Amino acid sequence: MPLSRRSTLQALTGLGIAAGLARPALAQSRTLTVSTWGGVTEEGLKAYVQSEFERLTGARIAYDIGGQGARYNKLLAQRANPPADVFFSTDEAVVAGQKAGVLTTAARKNVPNIADIEGWAQTVKAGNTDETIAGAPYTLIAYGLGYNPELVKEPVTSWADLWRPEFRGKLAFASPVHSQMPAFVILAAEMAGGSAENPDAGFKKLAELKPSKLTVFWTDWAPLAKSGDVTLGTEFDYYLESMKDQKYPISYVIPKEKGIGVPEYVSVVKNTRNQELAEVFLNLMLDPKVQADFAAATYSGTTNRKAVLPEAVRARCACGATVDQLRFFDPELFAARRALWTERMNLEVVPAWQAR
Repeated sequence: MPLSRRSTLQALTGLGIAAGLARPALAQSRTLTVSTWGGVTEEGLKAYVQSEFERLTGARIAYDIGGQGARYNKLLAQRANPPADVFFSTDEAVVAGQKAGVLTTAARKNVPNIADIEGWAQTVKAGNTDETIAGAPYTLIAYGLGYNPELVKEPVTSWADLWRPEFRGKLAFASPVHSQMPAFVILAAEMAGGSAENPDAGFKKLAELKPSKLTVFWTDWAPLAKSGDVTLGTEFDYYLESMKDQKYPISYVIPKEKGIGVPEYVSVVKNTRNQELAEVFLNLMLDPKVQADFAAATYSGTTNRKAVLPEAVRARCACGATVDQLRFFDPELFAARRALWTERMNLEVVPAWQAR
């Protein structure tokens, strides 16, 4: 049975947003559509967020599941009548979505938990004002190196190990369309004496690799890891932890030069008819207890400084003491360079990989 206006306001007062609710907005729709990844993220939302959101609001949650790129393209194609109300993504996609006019800000007063979010997690600056926030950085994941400990005898410690001869033809590497491709252009450029502003050396350095599999998602290379056809792969820590739970022959390291720190955001889709409900959802994703439960289930790190995790959980996610082992790249830079760098990867690097 739908909640009355009075009971809805009472439920939401604890989240600090009741004053901002308008009767027509709540009456138009009682379903919030969440655009997110499948797998552990979807499972974590259903286990630790959905029931609490529905209890607080009386609204239901529906899901639009898929890879980030495919879901983002749907927002672009259906911007006048968007397919979702909130969008899960990396920080770069928040920047790009704001510029493209498919993502919008949330009212800061309606997301009070933002006050307890670590500064390092708030990488998206555009849209952050005294009155608004760009989105809710709800978790932290780390990108590093996964390897088969049964077949790799010399320790893997550095990004430079990607170029070790033993991994030629045994390497799973991020595809040119992967969210972390710009980071690898910069890392490779720095190894070769270049920089983000002078990336030519990076493309040449990357062309020296010999991947056997280009990946976007961990399942792209997991069977090859099990068979031994891949012995080293670039991957997110929480997926590698999931692989360990599923008995894949996998260990992983955060490279000594620092791993890649990736805050993940949930943001409001522009032209949503459920702005207030979306802001309730954002605030819930920043709740310390929700974050702690989510981290325990998914191995993704917390961003709320009040979240309390058991030591066993802290040891398996990018949180707490491990943050200083991570490098945070500027999402504005990634968004600005992605199109050009993707083209260069496809024209200069991928053909070299295919020729060897």
